[in-house]
Amino acid sequence: MSSFFVSSDKIKVGQTDVAVPSENGLDYRSGGKIDLYIPPTSKFIDLSQSRLKFTANIILPTVNASNGTLRTQFDAETGLHSLLRSVRIFSGRKTALLEEIEGYDILTALRFDYETNDNFKKKRAMTEGSTVYDPACRGTLGTTKGPQANVFSNPYMSKVESSVLNASWSASGATDYKQQTVKGELHLNTGLFRNEAVFPALLTDGLFIEILLQDSKKVFRKMDSTAEFRKLRLNPMFHSQNGSDNGSGNPNGSFMNGAVSSTSFVVTRDNNYTSTPVFPFVVGQKFGLVSSDGKIQNGSTSTITGLDQVSGLAYGTSKTKVICTPFTNNLGFMLGGSNASRAFMVDRTGEEATSFPIDYTISNVEMIVKQIAVPDGYEASMMAMMKEGGTINYDYRSFTNYRHSQLKGDTVANIRLPLIESRATSILCVPTDSTNYNQLQLLSGSDTYLENNDLFDVVNRSARSGLVGISDELSEYQWIYNSQINPSRKVDCTKISAKNSISQQWSVEAEKSLAMADIEPLSFLSFQSNFFLGRALALGKNAVYDARGKDFMLQVEYTGANVQTKNKLWNNYCCHIRRLEIKAGSLTVQV
Repeated sequence: MSSFFVSSDKIKVGQTDVAVPSENGLDYRSGGKIDLYIPPTSKFIDLSQSRLKFTANIILPTVNASNGTLRTQFDAETGLHSLLRSVRIFSGRKTALLEEIEGYDILTALRFDYETNDNFKKKRAMTEGSTVYDPACRGTLGTTKGPQANVFSNPYMSKVESSVLNASWSASGATDYKQQTVKGELHLNTGLFRNEAVFPALLTDGLFIEILLQDSKKVFRKMDSTAEFRKLRLNPMFHSQNGSDNGSGNPNGSFMNGAVSSTSFVVTRDNNYTSTPVFPFVVGQKFGLVSSDGKIQNGSTSTITGLDQVSGLAYGTSKTKVICTPFTNNLGFMLGGSNASRAFMVDRTGEEATSFPIDYTISNVEMIVKQIAVPDGYEASMMAMMKEGGTINYDYRSFTNYRHSQLKGDTVANIRLPLIESRATSILCVPTDSTNYNQLQLLSGSDTYLENNDLFDVVNRSARSGLVGISDELSEYQWIYNSQINPSRKVDCTKISAKNSISQQWSVEAEKSLAMADIEPLSFLSFQSNFFLGRALALGKNAVYDARGKDFMLQVEYTGANVQTKNKLWNNYCCHIRRLEIKAGSLTVQV
């Protein structure tokens, strides 16, 4: 019996990158399937250093009077990974299923939200299509910091330059004023592709990889600085129709309730909106006004026809001027004249349309395979051993997703998991919002899960529905397996559900479960925005637990004063060690 060495910089072996193109087409749309075949001629490969390479292009609907347009991007934290719904890896002839990750995007979001720091985020932004916080797009009114307001250094969109200020965002003639094509190289978040041991492709007839792409409506995000239900006070604030003020920051004149606006107005210098390159709205975008407390919506919408910078005004040398179609002030109060009479611009894209058919394409798909040149005589001795009846074992960590649906009316839910893993290490349970939102609902966040009620954000609803976990008034939980209660006392989650603090025992259980799932728990800042329940089944570097026949059940209780708001799809990932057993003429996967 033998196993494989680990490739590293300390081992002097030859390494070569080889591009393997996809099997079944050049371009793929949302919901499609990508097939990749790594041939046995690759012989020995380092999957941990191999990358999935492709180009992604966002396709916006045609700008018209009904829908308008907007800037958009993929998920800020997971980037291009959010396009991958599931990943299956077979032996070359598909005789053996080596690994299957259902809900690949959900598992990756969990990893990236907890195994993260600024260095990781910046590295992922370079190659994997995620975005990072940019101080140029910072808020000055106390809103929480986030990467989804970055329009200044965002790979998905061009900067607004003075030469194209009056060009529509989706105009074909303005080649530098549009959504940008993004190239990515992804290190796949699967057990095989995270394993540093060299993989013997010549003994498995190569590898066959199937990737199912996510539905288009689930992957797009609008800018937080244009959304009504994210960080409202990060949005541009209406100043006046002419931009002049009294020297103390208060506008001269006023925009009376019931009055019709002129064809332009000026926003305040708050949130760094003193120049057009950081202004989040674009020409062709529809907008409305909302009161500073978020309680009153302006029923009149307008379309932006141009942007400009005005200077020489009192109290500040520069402000952003919005050129637009006229609209009526029906907020119920006068705009301007005092700091109390404030309103923010909010996106109204697609409000008057029946649908907003945004989509994406993926092209130039290939796997960059890291081939390893083994020492002289290694391959010959290995093949000789195999002919003599020898066995090679290849161990790797993987995840099995046991899904369970729960209705929001269930105050107590017993989630049974028919685990079959003989070397389990951890369970990660992610309760995602299973509401069937349409594209416009997901973009606006008008009825998605309320993450928190921050005083300065005003209201903060999830922009990642279906991708992340929600606590949703969970009171407590407990595991029951092997005829025992684990832990011995129920884990309290009321502080998290109240959206004002973190529960101590929950964090202890979560940290242990992440560590045993090979996810380094570097940050818990996402405990509300991406909630999960964890249970470590073993503790220690090489510790495992035989989960077969143990009758696993997760009991969750929602018995507090408040009721659940969303139906849920529980994605329960059992982390475990798999073994690929290779003998002459046969492959066996031991789970």
